Order: sequence, then structure tokens, then C-alpha cells
Amino acid sequence: MNCLIFDDHPLVCVAIKSLVESSPHIGQVYLASELKVANEFVRKSKIDLLILDVNLNDCDGFDFYRRIKAHGFRGRVVFYSTETSAYYSEMAFKVGANGYVCKSEHYDVLKDAIEAIVKGYSFFKEINDPKSTAQMLKLSEREATVAKLLLKGMTNKDAAQLLSISEKTISTYKRRMLTKYNVDSLIELSRVIEL
Repeated sequence: MNCLIFDDHPLVCVAIKSLVESSPHIGQVYLASELKVANEFVRKSKIDLLILDVNLNDCDGFDFYRRIKAHGFRGRVVFYSTETSAYYSEMAFKVGANGYVCKSEHYDVLKDAIEAIVKGYSFFKEINDPKSTAQMLKLSEREATVAKLLLKGMTNKDAAQLLSISEKTISTYKRRMLTKYNVDSLIELSRVIEL
């Protein structure tokens, strides 16, 4: 799995590179501290994992991802930022990223995020840890299947067709999961469950 790290601070790129290279799943690691270089790597190299800052000097990380995605990029993406606001985590989720990590977290959190994402999971860690009672709750097998599909961005209709059940049943599962974890949205649910 090839990885591109895009941050306008070269020292940050090098630090993240040393962390990423410790993963047995990562092969080649490319570094970009300018938009032009990042675009070049995306265009000419097979990038499987993109790790980038939300706030870059010459562009917005979310806009960069939207643009490359529109041009066919299909790799996995982890955003990080100095911002502790849940807004950035939600934005990363909405643009289709696989994870978001705050820079103030311990480096192990980024390492855990990368490991989860290369294995096909999402990683949107809540800034404040969820209540321990929520962590102890478990989804049924069917709820977990529905949650995975919805958290990947599928609509209720698409998930219903894939699972050969009604859209109303999907809505029921969704409502049940939100109630079980005492959250109001799928984004909040993604922060408190492990699939």
C-alpha cells in the first residue's frame, strides 16, 4: 500500500513518515509540502492512502480531496488538524474521508487510525472519550451490517436493496442504533461504536 503525506510543514511530513513506515501494510511513502507536488504524486503514482492536514498554505485539505476524488482518486484518506472542534471531524466524514485525528492527540492515535483504515475501517475519534456505558453496548449482527453500509455513505434505499429488506426496516435499525447509543446522528454513532 503506497502512502502520500501532504503537509505544508516538511518536518511534520518527516515525523508522520517515520510513524507510517512502522506499519507492515505500508510500502512506498511519498512526501509533499506543496500543492503542485501533491497533485503530481496523485496523478503519477498509485496512492492507496492519503494523509493530509486540513489547513494547508496553498489550499484547503477538504477541497484538495474533493478535486482529486472527482478526477478518479479512490484511495483511503486520513485528515488531521490542530482544530479540536468536532466540526472538522464531521466535515472529514461528510467529504468521504476514512478518518480524522486531532494533532494534539498522542502519536499512537494516528498510528491506530492508520492501522484501522488500512484494514478497511473508519476512524473518527471523539475529542472527549465516549461514556464507558456506551462502549459496553454491542450492536446485533444485522445492526452492525446496516451501520457499516450507512457509515460508508450508502442511502437507506441503497442499503435496503443490497440487503433485500425494506427501506422502513433500515430506518428502524438506524433509529434503534441511535437510541441505543444515545446519539443524534450517524456521525456521532461512528465515534462511539467499533465495527
